[in-house]
Amino acid sequence: MKALRYDAPYQISILELPAPVPAAGEVLLKMISVGVCGSDMQIYHGKHRYMTFPVIGGHEGSAVVEAAGEGVEGFRPGDRVAIEPQVTCGTCYPCSIGRFNVCENLKVLGTHQDGLMCEYVALDAKYLHLCPPDMPFDRITLVEPLAVAVGSVKRAHYRGANVAVIGAGTIGNLIAQAAGALGAGDVLITDVVDAKLEYARACGVAHAVNTRSCSLKNAILQTFGPRKADVIIDAAGLPLTFQAALDASRPSSEIVLTANYKEPVTLTVPQMQRREVNLIGHMMYVREDYQDAIRLLYEGRVRVDGFITQRFPLKDAADGYRSLDQNPGAVMKAVIDIA
Repeated sequence: MKALRYDAPYQISILELPAPVPAAGEVLLKMISVGVCGSDMQIYHGKHRYMTFPVIGGHEGSAVVEAAGEGVEGFRPGDRVAIEPQVTCGTCYPCSIGRFNVCENLKVLGTHQDGLMCEYVALDAKYLHLCPPDMPFDRITLVEPLAVAVGSVKRAHYRGANVAVIGAGTIGNLIAQAAGALGAGDVLITDVVDAKLEYARACGVAHAVNTRSCSLKNAILQTFGPRKADVIIDAAGLPLTFQAALDASRPSSEIVLTANYKEPVTLTVPQMQRREVNLIGHMMYVREDYQDAIRLLYEGRVRVDGFITQRFPLKDAADGYRSLDQNPGAVMKAVIDIA
């Protein structure tokens, strides 16, 4: 089978490997497509702090069950599945209370161990989620990033809340849509790229503001009035967006950090402490978030028509990555077609 491997910064190879054989408790999957995440681009650039080369990439996947190993129940050949790429120990304290997304021994497929960018993968059945048989594969590929968004919203007191989202890229757009679908009040999304804000409006996000011409603080005041934002979610992950969120927060509000920060940030503790601003870390998702993501996508309550803006076959991955790297502003979601 063919597989995509990150060998070194800016170096990708397409390998020929033997197809895996499912062990007891595992399911053999035929991969259909794999999304290219912002973290994949960090790996491609050699700037992902939690991985080492070489590694087979990919953690956002759609697949079809090819065969089930001994002892597996509930999966049959031909089933469409979404893949949860968190490999957890199941024994540490976070795992014991259901927060295995912050497992003390967490490994993520495509980062800490070989991932989904190959023609066949054998995985423990517990990491698979059945999807409806008529669910389009492109939507199944988007389950993983939407689960991130769902998990982000659910980290805060979101029901009926005024929610402001910083960043209208893949995750920010999905966070804003998920907030509305899950029962938030008014939702605002901000960015510095007009095309992404226009697309957010097309997806049904009522308030979209370019913060090149209007600060986040003023955008929140103009959108929500004196109540301001109950929840601010940073999906951009820059020192300036972190500071903007703090500056725009009001007493007794919440800031959720969802983006993958590449640079250190400075925190002025009294700015948070004296107004009782709650700073909340967020990491990936739990199983319920995956189930919510599948439901929201299948029911059309999160709009993703036109969401995939670039796609390329596995054999052309090196050229595809170079193209993505040269035109990052044009990318909402890129997908590698495996099958």
